[in-house]
Amino acid sequence: MALDTTAIENEKNALKLLADEIQKAQDDDTREMLTEEIKKTAEKLEKLCAELQAEADKLAPPEEEDTSSAVVEVILTKDQRKRVLEATGIDVPSVRIPDPTANLTKNMSIMQPEFIEECAISQAELFKQLVADAEEAAKAEEEKAEKESEDAPKS
Repeated sequence: MALDTTAIENEKNALKLLADEIQKAQDDDTREMLTEEIKKTAEKLEKLCAELQAEADKLAPPEEEDTSSAVVEVILTKDQRKRVLEATGIDVPSVRIPDPTANLTKNMSIMQPEFIEECAISQAELFKQLVADAEEAAKAEEEKAEKESEDAPKS
């Protein structure tokens, strides 16, 4: 969609004409009147430009994404999955590795498989810890609820 600049062009041309007329003006009253007209036209032009900018901003593509949270996801080979499973007890089909600079993506063809496997093991261990923490919290909550029900007066 093209932006319509016709009104801006018209006001710009009007300013040029007023500027020419003020140069030719012989008396102070005429110059003062033309100066006021120039100010009004300039204000109108400024308003039109702001409106056009607002329209342009709506049409502009979104700014580039924040790459600080960019990741590369790598699918593990069958052998890598097996080794990760043996090491952690967790089957990891893929691993997501932070890649804010896109260096991993650029160098994927020369990436060492061991690095990918280490990342997968690390993420599997982290997952195991999160699960263990969640189970511990759930157990503590359950014990708390049992204790509260035991301590509650019976009717």
